[in-house]
Amino acid sequence: MFYFSTETAKSLPVQPTADVQTVTTKFMDLHSALLPRVRNHNLDLHPRWQKTSVVTSHSVATLDQSDSVVLTYFRSHEQAVMVERMMGKEDVGIRQEIDTYCHPVIELRLTPEHFVIELVLSPRAWLDQQNLIGKLELPQHRAAFRNLLRGLSSDYRLGFWGGTHLSDMHLTVQHLLHGRVLDEWMNTFSDGQDWLRIGKWYSHEDPELDDTRILQEAFNVVHALHPVYSFILWSSNNNFRSFYEKRPRFTPRIYS
Repeated sequence: MFYFSTETAKSLPVQPTADVQTVTTKFMDLHSALLPRVRNHNLDLHPRWQKTSVVTSHSVATLDQSDSVVLTYFRSHEQAVMVERMMGKEDVGIRQEIDTYCHPVIELRLTPEHFVIELVLSPRAWLDQQNLIGKLELPQHRAAFRNLLRGLSSDYRLGFWGGTHLSDMHLTVQHLLHGRVLDEWMNTFSDGQDWLRIGKWYSHEDPELDDTRILQEAFNVVHALHPVYSFILWSSNNNFRSFYEKRPRFTPRIYS
């Protein structure tokens, strides 16, 4: 039996209904089983802090109202407050809520067409986007990033598009690692304007989404994406924004 029925997924609207509540409950059950595994493997990922917002309809993959139900993991509350204050949001954590759009996230998302597990940076996560660009200025980190992508399986999809649906412009890992495609692809990336996303897309009736398999599959993908997430994530120990500031502004960035 599939964890999310096709009929329920295809009926997802943006307003609360019995179907949405059923899906939300299933996501909460999945989260309750998944989080202990995340903790046991020392993955530094955290859900939204208010229990009522752990599962929402807000996907970082789109700035528009979505037809999705979403479970989101990202940096800790303390780190999120620090980063957003660095971005100029002085009241965050006091009179202003944390904005998940300002951070890299790993989200599990159900839409009428797909179930998705995806690492996403929205244009609002410009500080972390700049950190990635700066880090890739250094040859050893360009090689490390290529190796991280090489470690992902062939069914991961990558791209710069926004929205909760799969774009025809997506790339696969094999496409990206062929020749100079990665160099050319990243040279077109515009921080503060583009999304950056890497993940797996499933049909509702994919065998991996069977009741008996979805937990292991979800953990496997989160675990596989976490090294890429950590590579990108700004922290005091992973700070490459000075290289972003020093880079030549009008010359191509080379990543091979």
